[in-house]
Amino acid sequence: MGDRLREFVYAALVAGVVLLAGCSGLPLADQQTPTAQPTVENFSYPSGWSQTGITDLTVALGTHDKAMENVSRKSRLVVTDEDSNRTVVRTVDTDARTGSIRFIDTQFDDDVHTYYSAAGVFEYDRTTEELHRMPDENWTVAEIATTAGLERPLRHLEVNATEVVTVEGTTAVRYTVIGIRNPDSVPANTATGHVTVAEEGFIAEYSITRGNDGFTRQTRYDLSALGNATVRRPAWMPEE
Repeated sequence: MGDRLREFVYAALVAGVVLLAGCSGLPLADQQTPTAQPTVENFSYPSGWSQTGITDLTVALGTHDKAMENVSRKSRLVVTDEDSNRTVVRTVDTDARTGSIRFIDTQFDDDVHTYYSAAGVFEYDRTTEELHRMPDENWTVAEIATTAGLERPLRHLEVNATEVVTVEGTTAVRYTVIGIRNPDSVPANTATGHVTVAEEGFIAEYSITRGNDGFTRQTRYDLSALGNATVRRPAWMPEE
């Protein structure tokens, strides 16, 4: 009887200690320490970038291209001046080997949609409703996926990392544009906006306004549908 009583008291004491440990916030054996959230100080900056800005634009653009190699995606580049707006939307599906480019320029009333497939290249002018067929035209996904003019707003740009964000399901750093490096040496001597760069190295988006006393130009770029972009056959395509 005495042995049973001692066993009961011992078991109760052990249970009480465990209960108190849980209530007081003491760690138990199966609890895990939360992972520290990334900050601009400990962010893993891709090649060409640092906390204080763009260390090498050529390297940064190469890092972007490498990260986007063979990745289906959609990109939009919009350039707005005082009297015009130019928009280029590019979509590539690397699995289906199809692509699409839509070019719109309000100054010249241009609206051209180009469709790329195994059957060739088809260019449709939405303003005149003219269709040009180029069945023997050689094209590559890399050529139509590359955003022409992506680097121009980033030249001589002075930026500073301000926060870590999530974009397209991945961790990224957001820079605030604080000006132009050596403003006396370039036409645009002022700049504002932001740039977002993913940890993998691709430029996820930016909105940059550059100018001087004589002009102002805003450029907006965004990358989306990474890995799952599809290109639909346009309704204006002729029947096979």
